[in-house]
Amino acid sequence: MDLPIDSYDEMKRGAKNFLSELFFKFIIIFLFILFCISPGAGAGQAYTIGDVIMKTDQLRNLTGADGSGIGVGVISNGARGLMQAQQSGDLPEDILILMNGKGSEGTAMMEIIHDIAPGAPLIYHDFGGGAQNDFIYAIESLIDAGARIIVDDVGFLQVPYFEDGYIAQNINRILEEHPEVIIVSTAGNNAEIHYQDKFSDDGTGYHSFNGMKGIPIAIQPGGMFSAFLQWDDMYGSSVNDYNLYLEENGELIALSERVQDGTTIPEEKFTYINDGMHLVQGELRVKKENPSAEDKNIEIFINAQKDKVYINREHLVIEDSIIGQAIVPKVVSVAAISPEKVNAIERYSSRGFVTVTYPENTVRQKPDITGISKVAVSGAGGFPKIFPGTSAAAPHIAGLLALEWSLFPTIPADDMRDALLSTTLELGETGWDPAFGYGLPDAMKMYEKLKGLSPNNPLDPSLAQKPIRQIQSVIEPPVMVSGSGEITGPVIITAPGIYTLGKDISHSAGSIITIMSSDVTILGAGKKIEGLSVQFIDNAPIDQNAILIQPPDSGKLKNIVIKDMVIEGATNAIIGKQLDQLTIDGCTLSHNAIGISLYGSDNGVIENCLLSGNSYKGLAIKDGSSNNLVKGNTIEKNLYGIDTIGSVNTIMEDNIIRDNRREDIYTLKNAEPTAVPTGLPTGVVPCPDLNYDGICDDPNGTPEPTKAPASSSVPFSYSEEISMTTIYTYPTYYPTYHPTSYPTPYPTGCCGY
Repeated sequence: MDLPIDSYDEMKRGAKNFLSELFFKFIIIFLFILFCISPGAGAGQAYTIGDVIMKTDQLRNLTGADGSGIGVGVISNGARGLMQAQQSGDLPEDILILMNGKGSEGTAMMEIIHDIAPGAPLIYHDFGGGAQNDFIYAIESLIDAGARIIVDDVGFLQVPYFEDGYIAQNINRILEEHPEVIIVSTAGNNAEIHYQDKFSDDGTGYHSFNGMKGIPIAIQPGGMFSAFLQWDDMYGSSVNDYNLYLEENGELIALSERVQDGTTIPEEKFTYINDGMHLVQGELRVKKENPSAEDKNIEIFINAQKDKVYINREHLVIEDSIIGQAIVPKVVSVAAISPEKVNAIERYSSRGFVTVTYPENTVRQKPDITGISKVAVSGAGGFPKIFPGTSAAAPHIAGLLALEWSLFPTIPADDMRDALLSTTLELGETGWDPAFGYGLPDAMKMYEKLKGLSPNNPLDPSLAQKPIRQIQSVIEPPVMVSGSGEITGPVIITAPGIYTLGKDISHSAGSIITIMSSDVTILGAGKKIEGLSVQFIDNAPIDQNAILIQPPDSGKLKNIVIKDMVIEGATNAIIGKQLDQLTIDGCTLSHNAIGISLYGSDNGVIENCLLSGNSYKGLAIKDGSSNNLVKGNTIEKNLYGIDTIGSVNTIMEDNIIRDNRREDIYTLKNAEPTAVPTGLPTGVVPCPDLNYDGICDDPNGTPEPTKAPASSSVPFSYSEEISMTTIYTYPTYYPTYHPTSYPTPYPTGCCGY
């Protein structure tokens, strides 16, 4: 068909315009990519695009600022790979290490700070293993060493959820004592592993999860997760007794049944490992032990191994999922967005508000601000080369503060913090928002505000220009010992001797005490070893042993004695492999997954011990173990009492074995898989998550196609930008249990996250 001349010319002009527009877009994209891969002022092989998004690159170019004179302290799980990052130019040579650790996340955090503020002195201190007093010591050590900004990404799960605990109280004190210091912390990656609501009895004493019996969880063979339950009794004075269970097809497969009698904390927790050969599909359930007890607000966090555990998100609650040091009013808590969608909160980023019940009912506006996630780092120390999570977002804020403060060093921390939060680009609701806080920082706007600021009480010059100095850390790192002595922290024992626990030890190490020598005696003197759970972006919950005894080679260890100690909160309280003549005497092993596990071990004696409340088994003697004597012990209130399958000639004398929830003696029939519960997803295969961003990847490591969330008649301003990978829609959640209404404005509607 012939076209009129004018129509033909119009088509040519249209095609030319289209090609011109396409070429222009291509040039813009090419220049953006080229700029993204070009190193910044402080970068080596890797460079964070957050430097461009926050306009800190513009501030450096305009003012020549580089963070000089403003010491930045970093607390994480280790600075492994530091030398590698220094050799690549991603970190400077003069980093001050007060205490190193085993992980490499701290190295990645320092790389981000160095990209943004290349002149800022960097000081690193390990998080201390999980003990709260050690974390506070780390903060104080960094301040003593000259840090004015401290950033951490430590996810404590065993802190009070409804009040300020030891860490929060001490951080409040530290910030009052140090007007020259700002503390930055991650808001957390807990939005999709959290539940909160007022207890609602379903008629059987169990909580009704919006009409469901529990939170469905599927665990592949070898998969594990830890579950934590708290309710809003005063910490340390709980009088309302709640319990936490995992059931499959109506049968218990894990439990936590601590007794709350007015002198204990309102907490239940357990770690579950699927040690079978079949997929386990369970339900996480909560029960009120005394029907007449008060209905309290309950809160649950689930720390799961992402590639082998699938959590049904339909009955989880994303709001009010910020805990720990990030809820302290003067701490800058940081949410996360990705460079691809700066107006969309990351799915996992923990949300506000934050409810505090004691000493009075209050609602806090947290998080404070938003940082950039999924940015490039060098990968030193085996860390992923794309750094996701609020752990990546927080050091961006620390770097920005160092840059600004180096230009205005006498401005007090309170004024600097206010300038940061009042000059942001709003991403959600007007003003503060429960997902983004006050929004995305703008370094140029903050600089303009600081130029016009005349502080009423400027800092003393000695505080504004703190010298960086080496100090001795007060925390003892894990050590290897080769002779008798006192144990005060994680150790590896490599020589015979008599060792004594010098103090209670709380730690998150995979093995707190490791014995690799014969003829070793450990005297507990009644002191406690407690296993702790701590989150970081690059690791999953660990199979933790309080005491691990195993030979360094294919032989057997002989004559090991463990006496008079208390162990709780670990996966295995005491685990022994290939031993001869082990003695465990007078120990209390409670509320672990397994109290004692022996494999291939002979001629041992377990006597006068209490094995109680362990979520799986009290005592397991297995895998060819022979001629072991179990005498005078109390084994009670565990899921199973004793498992001796695969052992020979286990002698039982004068034991009290009672009230174990499934059976006193574990038998083979209990190891068989149960039927799949009705109403749960079938055939679920938990997904790989190769870049730790909380989103399922396909087998080739490519993110799955995303699905937009269901729309709402009154959506949050950012809801349409959020991509989801689950088939579920979040339920409407109105936290009406709060004693006071939320501050205005509070977004309404559902399904916004």
